[in-house]
Amino acid sequence: MKMRTLFKMLLICGLASFMLVGCGLTGKYSRATFEGEAIHFDYDKYALRPEAKPILDYKIAYLKHFPGQKILIVGHCDARADDEYNIRLGRLRAEEAKRYLVEGGINANRIEIMTEGKRDPKAAGASSSSFAENRRAEFFITAINNAS
Repeated sequence: MKMRTLFKMLLICGLASFMLVGCGLTGKYSRATFEGEAIHFDYDKYALRPEAKPILDYKIAYLKHFPGQKILIVGHCDARADDEYNIRLGRLRAEEAKRYLVEGGINANRIEIMTEGKRDPKAAGASSSSFAENRRAEFFITAINNAS
């Protein structure tokens, strides 16, 4: 495909996306909400907590509304335990979130996972509340308007 044609297609897609947002047709779904809502886990666990399911259900609806988007799920842990253990636990947390999305109808090929273990804490300190904040899975949109 010629570069000029590709540029025109990208411009048209961008304008169409802008028009949809301007008309309120995509207002029900927000990228900021999608990426801004993490799910949290209990200590030393990767099972989904009940309060994670509505957050994940929103993410399923969002991804169904935008079928060309791909995402990355990053699993995190608190600072307790060694690096090797936390890397494994963070991966299990990301895999569990992915499993829920796939069971909700999202193609597994649209979802990548990774783990940070305890390397990227969101909350500083060694309190129970900062530990709880750090036991999470975060969601990021990595590709837009690709074929699903």
